[in-house]
Amino acid sequence: MQYCAVPHCGVLVQKGRCSIHAKQKDRARGTAQERGYDSKWATYSKAFRAQHPLCGMRADNSMDTTHSRCAAQGRTTPAECVDHIIPLSQGGDMYDPSNHMSACLACNGWKAQTLERRKVSA
Repeated sequence: MQYCAVPHCGVLVQKGRCSIHAKQKDRARGTAQERGYDSKWATYSKAFRAQHPLCGMRADNSMDTTHSRCAAQGRTTPAECVDHIIPLSQGGDMYDPSNHMSACLACNGWKAQTLERRKVSA
């Protein structure tokens, strides 16, 4: 057990934040719709994945072995979402195809938890 990741919180947790601080962080981030992931994005994402159906495929049909573990390991995995290579929070463009990569949910989550966190804290 360890203390909640929020300074001066005395709640013991397995990992990360206590339930109160986890909810506060989620609210501060805003909903997906508030962050711009609306019906227009859903339509765009579906069309992009139809053209680039595998995890790691970029708009130019190259395979991104930096941001996709599937592509790096030579796995053929169906894409489940469109990832912003440069996150919107770091200045990436929402609708620029050169900033998009099809991704499976595992690679999308891995990238957010590892590569994107390193850039934010650097």
